[in-house]
Amino acid sequence: MPSVKVCLWNIQNYGQPSGKYNGRLGNANELRNRFLSRFLQSNAIDVLMIQEVMPNAQAALTDLVARLNALYPVGQRDWRYSWCGCAIRDDTIATVTQPANLIDRTGARSECFGVVWRSGQAARFTMIRGAYQIAHGSSPATLSPLNISQLGRPTGNVTDNLGVETYGATGGFTRDNVYPWELDPLNDDYDLLNAWPRLNYPRTSNLDARRPSWSRSRRPAYVVIRLNDADSTLCPIAAYHAPSNQQLASWGVYMSGLAREVYATDAVAGVVPNPAIAPVLANAGFFGGDFNYSENNWPGPYRYFTDPRSQNYDSGANLTAVPPHTDPAPDRRTTVQIVTGAGHNVPIVSANTDDYLRYKIDVGFHRNIADITATRVDLLTEIMANPNNVYDNALIQTETYMAYIEDQVENPFNPTRERMTATGPQYEKKQKPRRGPVYYSWVPIICGAWGGTFTDWDESRDQFANADITDARRAGEYIHIFISDHLPLVATIDV
Repeated sequence: MPSVKVCLWNIQNYGQPSGKYNGRLGNANELRNRFLSRFLQSNAIDVLMIQEVMPNAQAALTDLVARLNALYPVGQRDWRYSWCGCAIRDDTIATVTQPANLIDRTGARSECFGVVWRSGQAARFTMIRGAYQIAHGSSPATLSPLNISQLGRPTGNVTDNLGVETYGATGGFTRDNVYPWELDPLNDDYDLLNAWPRLNYPRTSNLDARRPSWSRSRRPAYVVIRLNDADSTLCPIAAYHAPSNQQLASWGVYMSGLAREVYATDAVAGVVPNPAIAPVLANAGFFGGDFNYSENNWPGPYRYFTDPRSQNYDSGANLTAVPPHTDPAPDRRTTVQIVTGAGHNVPIVSANTDDYLRYKIDVGFHRNIADITATRVDLLTEIMANPNNVYDNALIQTETYMAYIEDQVENPFNPTRERMTATGPQYEKKQKPRRGPVYYSWVPIICGAWGGTFTDWDESRDQFANADITDARRAGEYIHIFISDHLPLVATIDV
């Protein structure tokens, strides 16, 4: 039976100009794209939704698509890309219809959403063009499939854990006996809503007002594919990146669980969505992302995704979560770490890959029907297994970059004060504390989030050069530093 595989992935700061991503020649995310292209091909991914795309990511996306197409025979080089902003510019915009309606900066961060997909797979699926062309950029001669989520279902009021109402009705207004259906008096039955309220989201900055807002808040982006099955099933695929602050993140989970795309999508004529037509129930779909909120206390804010359907305002969408909350804690961790401790300065040296995985904050949700399955991909285990040697080139090129950095450190004409240690190259950085005098400290040249460096530079170089990672620490370093500090979520949809 043919299938379509879709992937949701927070690829940390994708498109950011950085030596550790760009490699020795300074190309756009060259090292990262060598791995990503092989990962997508090896895992037979058809649609990749990326969170944390940088506003200047076009060169990186172009490079990724070029590398992907080079891995396929001439008649199958059908990869395309598109990316868009993450937030509505201001409150005067009632409906997003053009790129200028969107911004990428929210709070102190700038980021976008991106999609990379196969465009010539009509035997299995067709990518539906966006309701409006809102993308900041796309592959040449390509109509963008991206949409920004704007509407949600009506629901009741939400209160905090002290029983105090914090921001009123999450769906826009309160109505009795309404879920995503409304009563049809002619047949005394419920029809799917054809009018959905505007849905606000929490802003990302701690300096912003602590309430959801229409504009300048990150909100989900989504595409819709039409499956080539007997019913021409419409399948929304959505990604969301919640604020980092715990309280704001939990509100973001609540909001995104009410998004219209979780429940319904527009009918289409050909490959063009028509918002004027009454929506159809989404019988398939994959919605998730980096919620920045641990699902330890399940279901908590995730209840709108998972609770059973009914006509009550506090019902859910009856979706299935991945990783399942019933799995052991290590199987639910979705971010990668290589250091621990209160100061994020204690290297992990365990031989157990589970010890390099932490927060349970990347979660996906899909329809609980027989023809969709989903999983968290354990990249540390995959990179150590290196099936069919698919990652040889990516690992060897990473070692080449590490050798280049070492040469720069040992260059006597390099004006920067640098040195080599057992854990890799370092440079002397000027520190300016708010209180106290300026001082200098040695910090790693190559590091990931929360700092950190290699526990053994020479051993790492040897393993990468031989394309043979033999221990969990090396796998953790490679994924966390050069790829991303998040793991991908993958859903398989049988057609």
